[in-house]
Amino acid sequence: MSSSPPNSSLSSRAALGNSSPRSRSRWFLTFQAYMWRLLARIGFYLHTFPKPSPPEPSFLSSYSTAPIHGPDAAILQLAFYVPAEYHREIERGRKYPAVVNFHGGGFTLGRPSDDARWAAAVNCQAAAIVVGVTYRLAPEHPFPTAVEDGMCALLHIAAHAERLGIDPSQLSLSGFSAGANLAFAIPLRLQSYIRSGMHQHQHENESAPEDLPRVASIIAWYPGLDYRLSRDQRRAASVKPSKTLSPLLTNLIDAAYFPDAADMQSPYASPAVATDEQLVTALPDDIALFLCEWDMLLQEGTDFSERLEGLGKRVRCEIIKEREHAFDKKPSPFQLDWKVGLYYQLACEWICEVHRGSAHRARSRQTEQLE
Repeated sequence: MSSSPPNSSLSSRAALGNSSPRSRSRWFLTFQAYMWRLLARIGFYLHTFPKPSPPEPSFLSSYSTAPIHGPDAAILQLAFYVPAEYHREIERGRKYPAVVNFHGGGFTLGRPSDDARWAAAVNCQAAAIVVGVTYRLAPEHPFPTAVEDGMCALLHIAAHAERLGIDPSQLSLSGFSAGANLAFAIPLRLQSYIRSGMHQHQHENESAPEDLPRVASIIAWYPGLDYRLSRDQRRAASVKPSKTLSPLLTNLIDAAYFPDAADMQSPYASPAVATDEQLVTALPDDIALFLCEWDMLLQEGTDFSERLEGLGKRVRCEIIKEREHAFDKKPSPFQLDWKVGLYYQLACEWICEVHRGSAHRARSRQTEQLE
């Protein structure tokens, strides 16, 4: 297999194209981030008005970032959305598939509740648990904090799968925008973490290596995958540059999350940088990407999809026509975009298909062991 991903010559141009926002002081970036977070809160409040209203979490739990940050660990929150019969069924011993979800917001804003409608669709249409992960935000916590927090959340969920009523063989990752980036970056980081042997020194996993996460699939909604590309390059590649995200926001995102431009070269920031071997071994076999036609991230999404398919992954790539980035998060107080429900349903059908396939493969392995 090739050990070098394509387009490596883009790195020097990307560093130049993204360099100017980084000259701003961190306090000003923090002020900007707080303003955008306030606007986002207002927008998502308006987003609750169209019916059906997004649900509140079924219950909250917490996890620690101690596996990575040691004594400086943070305690962060997990938001659980569960099917209606969950509590009764887990008392009977039922194990549910689970989708661990990472919210969007350019690593600088957002909360797990932003994706509550997606969680409700998965609960109802895929009969699966959704766990929304809180991770720390930039610029207060720049790269790679979000990746490491997300990995700690995944380690925690896998270690406590039995208590939570989760089937560890049917554990998927989903994410929106920056969260979709994390859905790819976290398995890559997890692979490095396990190979380093660090997990053997952590109390949750030192005596139970079988509790380490085994990701069955990824569902990625309009991900950013290659930060070697400058924002100017990405906008120029869009079929409708006027429909792309505002430079005011994207400049903030890039400067806040990447105070050091060299970090953009990491596969944990740009999964497209990963080698073929890393992608084959770290990522699951089943991967779905939902991309927006008017998004500046469309081209890198389709390129990555084709690369994964060439590496033998089972890839479903849907391009949502005539829609821009975050098409499902528009804060209209009057109605929801009809395409949101359609594509959420397609994604849930795909999750069910993957779960049936993984269950069949598990039964086949058990049969082979018995023989």
